Amino acid sequence: MSLCTHTDNGIKYVKRVTSFVEERIHAENYAKELRKLVAKYKRKEDEDSKYTSLKVFASLVNEENDLAGQRELIAEYLEAEVLEPLKTLAKDITAERKKYLTEGAENYRQLKASLDALDRAKKQYEKASEEAEAATIIRDKADQDPNSTRAKMEKLTQILRSKESAQEGAKNAYILQLQDTNQKRRLHFESEMPQVFNELQTMNAARMEKFKALLVTYAECNRKVFPIINTCLDNITQSANKVNPTQDNQQLVEDIKTGFPIPGDLAIEEYQGKENGKAAKKKPPTLGGGGGGGGATGGGGKAKAEPKEDFSHLPPAQRIKKLEAKVKEVEGAIGKANADKTAMEKMQTIYSANPALGDVKQVEQSLQLTHTKLEALSVELEKFQNLLAEAKNPKPVVESPKLSRTSLSAQAPKSPPKANKKISSTKEPTPSQDDEWGSDDDEDDEPEEKDADVGAAAVCSGMMLYAFTGQNEDELSVDANDKVRIIQDLSDGWLRVQKGAKEGLVPKAYVQIHDE
Repeated sequence: MSLCTHTDNGIKYVKRVTSFVEERIHAENYAKELRKLVAKYKRKEDEDSKYTSLKVFASLVNEENDLAGQRELIAEYLEAEVLEPLKTLAKDITAERKKYLTEGAENYRQLKASLDALDRAKKQYEKASEEAEAATIIRDKADQDPNSTRAKMEKLTQILRSKESAQEGAKNAYILQLQDTNQKRRLHFESEMPQVFNELQTMNAARMEKFKALLVTYAECNRKVFPIINTCLDNITQSANKVNPTQDNQQLVEDIKTGFPIPGDLAIEEYQGKENGKAAKKKPPTLGGGGGGGGATGGGGKAKAEPKEDFSHLPPAQRIKKLEAKVKEVEGAIGKANADKTAMEKMQTIYSANPALGDVKQVEQSLQLTHTKLEALSVELEKFQNLLAEAKNPKPVVESPKLSRTSLSAQAPKSPPKANKKISSTKEPTPSQDDEWGSDDDEDDEPEEKDADVGAAAVCSGMMLYAFTGQNEDELSVDANDKVRIIQDLSDGWLRVQKGAKEGLVPKAYVQIHDE
């Protein structure tokens, strides 16, 4: 391999490494994909979550975003500290190599020109010698020829002397050119070309030194971000160690607990016959006790109640949380309004003293609006504070005397009593009445008497503590604080009530029963 080829391969090698670094930088563009991934999974609610597992995932997403930033830094470092110097190196050594090779080519051209001149001088010397030799032969032949005249001999002698003189001149020119060529060859091989080779070697060594330094820089560009990358990974590990299943479970309980009382024992249900048993074939609302839910089972399949301003559609514990949050929200709004009021009062004072600074009437109008807003917020705050106090200290539920399911079934009328029927007595029927009403035939014979007795046993008033949405035809939809008349206690967690002209079943736990 020639030196020229070797140096050319060195330049190609630098360009190849430059291409590698350039593609390596482009490979770091996957940081953009990491950014997209982070944007897809980053959620503010995860960062603010009360659950450690969600907060840890939010931390992971944030750290991944920082890691993407470090990959971008690597690309920037490589481009500025490695790629650009490599391009400059390739450009410089290409120009330097061209310069030295040009010098070597010029030295060779001069040597070749000297050799060509020597060759021409030698040929001229050889030609002159041949011509002198031929003239000598011709003169000798003429000298031996007896017919040669004196004039001819003199002419041939003159020609010979001329050829010999030309031969001598050509020989001297050849000797001088030979000396000059030898001197040029010595200069070429002993000084000029060694100097060119040394310069090429120096250039090649400088290229390799520079290349070595850039490789070290390449490693440092990656190593510089390792501390931050390790910090990000350490943060992920530390966040992972903060996952607390017990705490999350407790938080889940706190978030979804309803506050309903634990339901009591279920009463035995005697068989009442196919017809009399229809009214009693009603299941308790849900295992959560109270049927309205939001518990772990999702409310037992009941449709979600419409949201209400006082949050009465929510279970007690959830309602308290919402009311507390609402109170804080209104208090914050009042605080901001008071701050605005204070600022406007100062502006009013300043503008009154110096009208040129601003329109005092406009400030007074804004101040009046703020007063109105504060009054409305104060009323709203008082309303929600009262609702919160009521939710935290509900009135005790006074239940009517419990009747056995057997007696209720026996006394149950075929149709609900009229809304205007009111019997004050709550005395239980006598055994004789039970026997008398024990068959369907007897009920058909004396319907009015039976209706009056059942009303005496079960009719009283009540107020709905919570909203309830009926899901079946025999269930009645009511709102919180609605007043109802209790017609029948089915002893299975349900009451038959009347509201206005409508009548149906509601969960007993939803009703505050009043004695009459």
